[in-house]
Amino acid sequence: MPDFRIAYRPFPQQQAYFRRKVNMPSARWDDLMHGEHAHGFMAAGVARMDVLEDIRQAVQDAIDRGEGFPAFQARMRNIIADKGWIGGAGDESEARRAWRMRMIYQTNLRTSYMAGRWEDLQKFPYLRYQHNTINNPRHEHQAWDGLVLASDDLWWDTHYPPNGWGCRCTVTGVGKGRMRMLGKDGPDPVPDPSDGDPPPEWAYHPGKAARSLPAAESFGRKVMALPPEWRKAALDDAQNRRVEWFGDWPAFVDTVRSEIAAGAARPQGAATPLGFIPSGAVGVLATGRALNGRTFAPVLPQTALIATTDRAVYHALRDAKFDDRPQLRELFAEAMRTAPEWVARADAVLWDPELSALLFARKAADGRYLTLVARVDMLEQRSKQPITAAWVRTLEIYGSQALARFSLVSGALE
Repeated sequence: MPDFRIAYRPFPQQQAYFRRKVNMPSARWDDLMHGEHAHGFMAAGVARMDVLEDIRQAVQDAIDRGEGFPAFQARMRNIIADKGWIGGAGDESEARRAWRMRMIYQTNLRTSYMAGRWEDLQKFPYLRYQHNTINNPRHEHQAWDGLVLASDDLWWDTHYPPNGWGCRCTVTGVGKGRMRMLGKDGPDPVPDPSDGDPPPEWAYHPGKAARSLPAAESFGRKVMALPPEWRKAALDDAQNRRVEWFGDWPAFVDTVRSEIAAGAARPQGAATPLGFIPSGAVGVLATGRALNGRTFAPVLPQTALIATTDRAVYHALRDAKFDDRPQLRELFAEAMRTAPEWVARADAVLWDPELSALLFARKAADGRYLTLVARVDMLEQRSKQPITAAWVRTLEIYGSQALARFSLVSGALE
């Protein structure tokens, strides 16, 4: 069999796309669908997290090193020899095992590559479809070869490659100059729909899904719907993944501070995930019995996603909050700079049943606690992509006695 190689050098956007995925145990191949795959990593039927992490690392190594399929397959055979067959179906033939390995390799390398490419391709006014498969080509994909459409055309939402099992198609960016070289004065007509192509499970845009809040929310809902042990495993893994989208988050916070100081605050409703609710907090919320002896009505969040908007950052750092206390202003700014790490590693997480809010608290040098306030299962209408999540709305400061009136669901207060 010829070496199936994703013949591209790895690049940071591709690596980052795959690295931030959360490991999720699964029973079936369709436990995640469409854009949920941009936020979670699974291998059909793999419920053991140690095996799933080994498979994930094999994929990450293949991406980082630009490896062909034989090298990936050899690593997978070592995993099987060490821990058993990945799907738990020991009676599978060697041919089927090889096929499954190839699907894991090809699907993850192609989707990560094309999602990473989208970071640059979306800057072009047009995209051009390029069919690449030589053996057993799909006739529909051949017909789309050379098709030029606006980069924001809705056709790409379902046909951006890869758009089928084994699809090796790609797209290239087209500017006005290249349009003239192609002999076109505008985009081509949108193709008529084709039954079954792309298959329903592939009818999504991996590049857009990587920055889609609805896709992240949907993944968070899938995690919360898992059996308790699987849910805990996924949420524990989530604490090790960086998911924020502002790029350089500390620089963004500094920009907000500068705009506030200049009287030119310009929140746009831009939003980003910050992480996922810790498993320990979810477990205590479900019982209604806090670690500090308090009781409350049990609650199980609809989605594990924690998110925030630029408006929340402006609100947390607004001048009126500090009454000319520069030290406090700097303390709040530093707290916001570390918000993505904060939600994963707070000193304590508390529940405010009146606000339906989680309080992520970290102890400051003066003994007080800086606290990110996240409203659970809140529909944020002011975001550009309104979704339900645990929305971080602001940052507050509390003494330990003031925090003690809330229900402790994770960590400890000193």
